[in-house]
Amino acid sequence: MGAPVGKELGSLALDPRMGNLVIPAGESKLALGVGLWDDTVDTYQRFVQHELSAAEKRGAVSTRGSRPGDETVLPVKVQIVLRPDNTYNPNAISVAAPPEHAGTDIERHLGYMYDRNLVSLGGPLRGLVSVSDHPVCCHAFIELTAPFEEQLEDEADELGSDSLRVQDANGTVYWAAPPRLMLPWWEDLQAVVVAYSRQRRPDRILPFVGHWASWNPGAREELVRRTEEKSFAITLRADGNSLAACYEDIRLAELMPSSRDFFDHTMQRVRELGGTATAHAEEHQGALKVFVESHAPLISPDN
Repeated sequence: MGAPVGKELGSLALDPRMGNLVIPAGESKLALGVGLWDDTVDTYQRFVQHELSAAEKRGAVSTRGSRPGDETVLPVKVQIVLRPDNTYNPNAISVAAPPEHAGTDIERHLGYMYDRNLVSLGGPLRGLVSVSDHPVCCHAFIELTAPFEEQLEDEADELGSDSLRVQDANGTVYWAAPPRLMLPWWEDLQAVVVAYSRQRRPDRILPFVGHWASWNPGAREELVRRTEEKSFAITLRADGNSLAACYEDIRLAELMPSSRDFFDHTMQRVRELGGTATAHAEEHQGALKVFVESHAPLISPDN
């Protein structure tokens, strides 16, 4: 399935004032939700209040929707943060208030992307953060709803606080919904990230999709003696008609491209780079998983 029809996607842009690398905005109708937790509600409320006040000063948001039930859309930017410290999912990705807000990215934490969205977007987002020298941010929006007075009282009692309430310059109170991320369609995001990575780290094979590989005899035992890390960089070496996945001088596995296999494009790319490239791998429950950019086989010109 191809990307949805829409305006042509832009390229990554460096915000000269803030020093953030900003992902081009995708379609708002495809915006992705973010999961908020109880321990981030106060941080989120402060973030939304700050952004609403700043947007009003810039004239970037309308406060005309003050009738009960009306919605105001507040445009914001949020930072994409990798969270290997997450005990549930070390590949988790969170969103935080941008670095211009006070504190570390952990202190600015707002919520997590849902795991279901990381299936297609997690690889390019992790790859982009890993090759960028700047904090990576994306466009998002927050829906602000002016509640009925009785609804305001009922929901405040239910929450036990007014953490999700913000107020504009006219004194209108809004409920703030969780942020929605305007990320590009996954194919477009991959293309943008690959183009950027080719400039920054041309020798890097980005970790978009993982495939299991068979260990060479004794390789896993030697790897365990060298490192306790379960996620690590590897070197791919073109060796005849196969790719050798290596950790330092250990040949971990042989990746055999064919007309039906996963590593055809990777072999082609490694050869273009002169025979070696940097990639990523994981050891999981005794098995080796090698990450590459494409799993589509090369198509013969005769086909």
